[in-house]
Amino acid sequence: MVLADMNLTDEEIAAGRIGGGRDGGIDGVYTFLDGALLESDDPIFEDGFSPKSLRRGPELTLHLVQAKRESSFKETAFEKAILSTTKLFDLNLSDEEVLKIYSPELVERIRIFTRAWLLLGIRAPRITVHFSYATKASTTNIAAGVQHKAQDFIDHVSAQIPGATGEASMLGAHELWESATTLPEYDLQIRFEDYVSKEDSYLGLVRLPDLYRFFTDESGNLLSHLFDSNVRDYQGSIAVNRQIRQSLRDDEARDFWWFNNGVTVICSKAHIGGSKTFTLSDVQIVNGLQTSHTIHQALSETDLDSEPNSGKSVQVRIIETRDEKTRDDVIRATNSQTKVPDASLHATEDIHRQIESHFAAEGWYYDRRKNFYKNMGKPSDRIVSIPALGQAMAAITLGRPDDARARPTTLLNNEADYKAMFSESVPLPVYLWAAKLQRRIDSLLLAPELETDSFTRTNTRFLVSMFVAIQKVGSQVRSPHQLMGIVDSGPDLTIEDVQRAFLAVAEVARILSEEKGWALDRASKSRELAERVAKRALGS
Repeated sequence: MVLADMNLTDEEIAAGRIGGGRDGGIDGVYTFLDGALLESDDPIFEDGFSPKSLRRGPELTLHLVQAKRESSFKETAFEKAILSTTKLFDLNLSDEEVLKIYSPELVERIRIFTRAWLLLGIRAPRITVHFSYATKASTTNIAAGVQHKAQDFIDHVSAQIPGATGEASMLGAHELWESATTLPEYDLQIRFEDYVSKEDSYLGLVRLPDLYRFFTDESGNLLSHLFDSNVRDYQGSIAVNRQIRQSLRDDEARDFWWFNNGVTVICSKAHIGGSKTFTLSDVQIVNGLQTSHTIHQALSETDLDSEPNSGKSVQVRIIETRDEKTRDDVIRATNSQTKVPDASLHATEDIHRQIESHFAAEGWYYDRRKNFYKNMGKPSDRIVSIPALGQAMAAITLGRPDDARARPTTLLNNEADYKAMFSESVPLPVYLWAAKLQRRIDSLLLAPELETDSFTRTNTRFLVSMFVAIQKVGSQVRSPHQLMGIVDSGPDLTIEDVQRAFLAVAEVARILSEEKGWALDRASKSRELAERVAKRALGS
């Protein structure tokens, strides 16, 4: 609930949780670059990536979370956060030194932030470190000592990271309940300067300040959930976005819309009121993410209604439709006019609509549209995102748990990998079977009998699912079609099944780690461990 405004999926939230001992008083770690969640496999960390391709002054934000069931706020929460970040932010300390004090899980998550901090140094990033402290207490009577400690944390961040901004917030039962029960707003108003219409579609010009108000909340924060149907994330300071910013700064008598393709909005209903103001239901901005983000950044730094902002306009298209195929066709068409990797458009393909329909018929929900079913209130244990299904398919049907673990966000970017996992030749029950198997294993790994911590679960879950799949099929699984003979029976598993698989995986991982001198997280991402586990599953 602390990061509700960031519109994260359940898998993204789970990936940032810190469990077990040596957590330094930190229960969650999440790093964002220009509002987009960073993971260890993000393209900015790839060899050959040039930081100069990003805009100058990108926003790098680290969210640290501490959640307690206590009925009061305590000074120790901030004291621990100060002590922990003193060590974790010290770039002179090696990972080996830090790991003597803190858990590998915590260090791995913090390293996403510190790696980005170092990498982006040449672009002078605007760094913010926010500590959220949540309890069951009321925020109306927080002790003065606690408030002073919160200020100490803020001051500490500025001292520890030159130029950075520290922030601290305390959330009590009321704030958490309010966040949990508040759904994203998809019904919005937008005012046109002028427009033309044809049947259920509209095209016109919108003043920059009016567009800004359309996609931001009352505090001026970007409503990120409006862009869930967009096929790509914000790309930072790529050439086209630098050109957009330059057009926004242009003080000459040349309008912004002359140089920009504009924004495409899809809605289920459009009502036209007075003053050319549209009230739109179920809004999604399906094209124009780069334009919208860049406008948001540029106008946030200025007086919104001042010149030249108020004198410039953006071209906006509104398409009213309830038909899902039409919606997907619009997304594909409007994004195919610019250079977008094919992998980014996969969610609009027939295969994913077919998977979604098959899941729904079985009481499961395939989240082809990010957080669509979560916002509808469907049970989270039956919602499966595209990345999560891709990981399950990689580990279970292709025998590649190493890739499922090492590339959680970029697994589907490779066209050959994508075609191996998502093909209309694969029977739809295979997808649901793989999703159910991985979800069942994830659940049983939490059983007290296994005595696993979250770090161990994170690094063994895909190896365990591969192990189980191999034993059920009776041979090493390299293709989804090998599961066709067993999917009708359902992935029934007992705690004993998972315990046997987990203990076998843990033993093989321990042996390899000792031989190589690797930590478990490194071993879990290696092809060698995957091959050894496969052999163990076959009894060799």
